[in-house]
Amino acid sequence: MNKSFLLPLTILILLPVACAKSGDDTTGAEAKEYIEKWMDKYHNGVQANENGIYILEDVPGTGLPRNEEEPFVLLSGTIRTLEGTVSSTTEEEVARQLGTFQYGNFYGPQFHYLNEGYSYAGMDLLLKDMRIGGHRKAVIPAWLLTSSRYSTQEEYIQACSSSTHLIYDITLVNQCGWSEGQEYLEPDIAVRELHSYIDAHYPGTESVSYETDGTADGTFYFISDISAFKEEDKLSDDSSVKINYTGKLLDGTVFDTSIRKVAVDARIDSDSKSYEPQSATITSTYSEVTMGDSSSLINGFKGALSLMQWKGQKAVAVFSSRHGYGSSGSGNAIPAYAPLVFEIEILPDE
Repeated sequence: MNKSFLLPLTILILLPVACAKSGDDTTGAEAKEYIEKWMDKYHNGVQANENGIYILEDVPGTGLPRNEEEPFVLLSGTIRTLEGTVSSTTEEEVARQLGTFQYGNFYGPQFHYLNEGYSYAGMDLLLKDMRIGGHRKAVIPAWLLTSSRYSTQEEYIQACSSSTHLIYDITLVNQCGWSEGQEYLEPDIAVRELHSYIDAHYPGTESVSYETDGTADGTFYFISDISAFKEEDKLSDDSSVKINYTGKLLDGTVFDTSIRKVAVDARIDSDSKSYEPQSATITSTYSEVTMGDSSSLINGFKGALSLMQWKGQKAVAVFSSRHGYGSSGSGNAIPAYAPLVFEIEILPDE
C-alpha cells in the first residue's frame, strides 16, 4: 500500500516559495530595482499600489467584500514566475494544457488560512479589497512572499534576501470563519460540506467518537451494519486481520486503495504498487491500531478500524480534516482541510 496517503505531510498549496530571511544572494533593494525595471519593460505604466503589489488585471466580484474577521478563503488560480513558468495551479484546464494533468490529483478551489505564519503577506494584501467572485492578476514582489508581518514596505524590503517575484492569477471563490464549537481550527464551509454529505448519503446518522471518553462533535461519522453477524464472528481485542480499503474525497475522487480494480477504474493504478489486502492489528484503543507494522496512520483511519469488531465487517468512515490531514493536505491528491471518506472491509477467514 502507498502509506504516503495515511501519513501526515506538510505542503503549502499556492505558496510555492518563501522569501529568505538570511543569506546575501540578493538584497531587498536589488530585488526592488529588478522588478521596477521588469514592470517598465513588460507592463509600462503599471505602478505598485499602496500595498506594494502590481495589479495587472482586476475583475470585481459581485459577492460580499473580503472580511478580515473571516480567516479562511477558498481560492482557485495559477501562480507563475516572471518568465511564465507555472509553479502552482488548482485548475485542471491549465494542467492539461501544460501536460502535467494526472488522475488522482485534486483540481479545484482550495482553502487557505490567512494569518501570520500561515500565509504570505502578499496574498493577504492581494485579497484585501476583493469581493467574492472577484478575479485578480497581480505581481507580488519578492519581499512580500514571506509569512512574517511588518508594519511598512521598507521593513519587508530590508528583511528580504530573495529575488523571486511571482504572478498570482486568482479568483476569490468564498470566505468563512472556523467551525463553531471546535477547538481544532477548521473552515466552517468544509465542516458544513461534511454534514451535507452525511445528510445526502447516510441520513439520520449520528456523529460518534473513537477516543476514550471522547465527545462526539459532528466531525466523525461511522456507518456499519452488524445485524447479521454472530458471536463467533466477533474479534478479540488486539486481533490480526486482513483488510481492504478505499479512500475518497467527498466528490467521490479516489486517492488511494488496496483494490486493483478500484484503482484501475479511478485511473490511479501504478505498477510500483502492489494491490492486495493489507495486514492490520485492530484494538479498541485507536492509537494502538497498526497496519503493516506501522502506527503512523491518520487518526480517522485508525479510529474507524478501532470501531470494527467483526470478521467480514464492512464500514464507512466519514470525517473532517481534524481526523485526517488538517491544514497540510497530502501531496497533490488531498487538499488542505479536506473531509475524507474511507470504505473499509475486514476480510473473513479464508
